[in-house]
Amino acid sequence: MVKTFKTIILICILVFSFPIACMAKEYSNFTELIENGKKIDNAKITLKGEAIGESMNRGKYSWVNISDGSNAMGIWIKNEQVKSIKNFGKYGYKGDLLKINGTFNRACVEHGGDMDIHASSVEIIEVGEKVIIPISNNKKIIATILTLITLTLIFSYKKFTKSISK
Repeated sequence: MVKTFKTIILICILVFSFPIACMAKEYSNFTELIENGKKIDNAKITLKGEAIGESMNRGKYSWVNISDGSNAMGIWIKNEQVKSIKNFGKYGYKGDLLKINGTFNRACVEHGGDMDIHASSVEIIEVGEKVIIPISNNKKIIATILTLITLTLIFSYKKFTKSISK
């Protein structure tokens, strides 16, 4: 009976501690990921970032770049998963905020030694949208002044060339 009880306790300890040990570390600051690349090479990680640019199809897989606001990371992702990403960040648009689970490669042999992540799952946390970028008053004033200067120069040039041709 005691032997069975000890075995059950040991199994419970293993079962309940295993998921904790196997949880992927989550990164939303890519600088930390890049600086600790040697330590976490080939590790399972979770990455959060905004989808930027556009997806680049390469057969059954595609490249998708995600950004944390200061750095970008290439994600190797199945084409079926890419279809769920509707908005990519670019001027005037905020891309979908993604949560990527996958394997971090400091120098991926499959992709010419580049740092990348091979995604196993993709989740859209927040849908992207169009962003209105206001034009500052200073830019409006400068544009008006430059337009007036240009029109003055064009008028002067035409007047000057007419007087020479006579």
